[in-house]
Amino acid sequence: MIANQLHTLFRLTPLALCLPLLAQANTNTSTNKDTMEHIDVVYKRSSITSEITENTEKLVTMPGAMGDPLRAVFALPGVVAAGGSMSEPAVRGSSPDDNLFEVDFMPAGYIFHDFGSSIFNRYLIQDFQLYSAGYGSSYSNATGAVFDVTLRNPKYQPITTTLDFTMFNAGVFMEGQLTENTAFYLSGRKSTLPLFFSKGEELKDDDGELSGVTINDAPDDHDYQGKWIWDINDKNALTVSFTGAKDSVAAGFNQRAELSLKNPEYQGDADFIREFTSQSILWDHFNKDFSLRLGIGALDHSGRLEYGKRATSSDGFFEEEQEKQITYKGRVNWRINKTQQLVFDAAYFDNDTTYSYDGFQYLCTELDPDCDLNKGERITGKDSLALDKYFIGASHIWNINDQWQSEVGVQYQSNDYTDEDFVMPRLALTYFINERNSINAKYGHYNRMQDVDYILPEHGNPNLRSQTSKHSSLGFAQELAGDWTWSIEGYYKTMDDLPLALNNYPDAATLYSNDVTGRAYGVDLLINKNKTDKWYGWLAISYAKSERTDQRQNITRDYYADTPLVVNIVFNYQISEKWQGGFNFTARSGQTYTPIIGVKENPEFEGRFLPEYGDPFSKRFDVYHRIDLRFERKTDFWGLDGVLILELMNAYGQANTSNIDLDYQKITSTNNLIIKESEDDFEMRPSIGFSLTF
Repeated sequence: MIANQLHTLFRLTPLALCLPLLAQANTNTSTNKDTMEHIDVVYKRSSITSEITENTEKLVTMPGAMGDPLRAVFALPGVVAAGGSMSEPAVRGSSPDDNLFEVDFMPAGYIFHDFGSSIFNRYLIQDFQLYSAGYGSSYSNATGAVFDVTLRNPKYQPITTTLDFTMFNAGVFMEGQLTENTAFYLSGRKSTLPLFFSKGEELKDDDGELSGVTINDAPDDHDYQGKWIWDINDKNALTVSFTGAKDSVAAGFNQRAELSLKNPEYQGDADFIREFTSQSILWDHFNKDFSLRLGIGALDHSGRLEYGKRATSSDGFFEEEQEKQITYKGRVNWRINKTQQLVFDAAYFDNDTTYSYDGFQYLCTELDPDCDLNKGERITGKDSLALDKYFIGASHIWNINDQWQSEVGVQYQSNDYTDEDFVMPRLALTYFINERNSINAKYGHYNRMQDVDYILPEHGNPNLRSQTSKHSSLGFAQELAGDWTWSIEGYYKTMDDLPLALNNYPDAATLYSNDVTGRAYGVDLLINKNKTDKWYGWLAISYAKSERTDQRQNITRDYYADTPLVVNIVFNYQISEKWQGGFNFTARSGQTYTPIIGVKENPEFEGRFLPEYGDPFSKRFDVYHRIDLRFERKTDFWGLDGVLILELMNAYGQANTSNIDLDYQKITSTNNLIIKESEDDFEMRPSIGFSLTF
């Protein structure tokens, strides 16, 4: 319910984009004798992971990502924004909720702000790995993709400060050495979106008419990170990290607002806020034949939505979720000999979640085109979920000979809430035809618990089984001359025990059942050129199909995020010593939607109307496409290093449709079938960014 209301709120905000800072700090490359001696003295094992990887650097400078390597993930094969340009990523036909996000070995609260960017400063990400399917035994509670983010270690250097300013964001980053064996960095960023709104301003719709939505508090967000590392000796390092983020918006919906016309009880003020804080301590031990990592992390995550508040007649409704989790985690990598190694993983999660609510019971899942039509009785309560879960994983990696490599793994997973246990095999086999050509095959079993909304007492069905999935893939990769590579991979996924909302069934009192299955299959092609001859780029083409089956009715339909064809072309060129620039072209099949075939009276409110739908997700919008441009120039102010970034998103101003609904302001009877299409608010938009390092 929270997600549905937020989608409505943000769709009505024309500038609901939080564009991340764009900057690049220069580093000295002096090679005099004193400098070389200094490097020999202060070199630390942790310095290996203090520099950004080449692949991550390419994502940072990708046009349209605004310097945000995680936002650039949408230009990679198999990744689409599910439900709109700024939505969460859906990977290879899975739901966005099926994904796992890890940051520095620990679970993350969330990694994307509600208004577009990730929560990380571009200077922090050392490496980013996207495992689309068939990943190993080190990851649990995920049936979709794994986003594994590694924040780099602080550099042993004199303390420097970088200031960043863009039209939509401002930030500060500080980094340096504290003692001979310790270093740190701190980052803080704040959205400048509130500068574009006036409190009390009533927004206008796409036609320039007043929308009935008044800004009470502008869309806003901020985030911060910090890391301190102690290189105890050449075999041991201790790292302390902390991260936090917050998103908020508040608006008023008067009698003209589409939301109020469709749901009159929602007329009034609405407030949304979500935030999280996390802290972790990691100990890394390095030895000749094995490495050990042990960590403990604390995560505090909360979200609250209030709506329908009126000063004179109603306190409105609310939904609030609070989650506290302590994570204990370890990994051992043991090299048995030159050709074999074992990897052991173990983790224990102590989770307490509280869900408070005063609103209407809405029974719906991703199979339902409009949750508002599944409105039930008003319910008030407070549910709690105390959950202890753990997993143990082991993998054997074996270079059998010059041509064959295998990885055989298994994971055991258990939780005490649904009282389920899983033993899940995971296999990978690679055949190296020669030095430049290889074939790889992967297979694995995966599972995750149902979303909290579906399994809490009173509000859901605590007896729902966990979702399960099987992944299989087969791929070919080839290295070519001139730093060219290409790869192609086909995949097939099955999904079982997905939730079904039991509207109009004899057992509707149980609210949800495990009567939905799914499958997804497709092919991903990637042609990549690493940076040589002053340029780099890639072409990514994905063909895919994703379906869900209601087993009670034996009906199979396209999944709402099903996107048969996606094409991304990225190009970046080093124009001169100071200038570089490029473009990113994106095209994909139009998003699915459920056609509205009629109008019916709202049974609860006289003179109000609701849509009548055809077959769910049976139609598509027109093809989505746009091109983004980016240019970067190294410069200096008062002798200080600086970078100027010029970016133009959606350069030819393509209007891409993101939603279709009745035009509630114009409908006066059931004979008025008047449809209104909304754009995704990603109109042509320039951005100027500047950073200064001292």
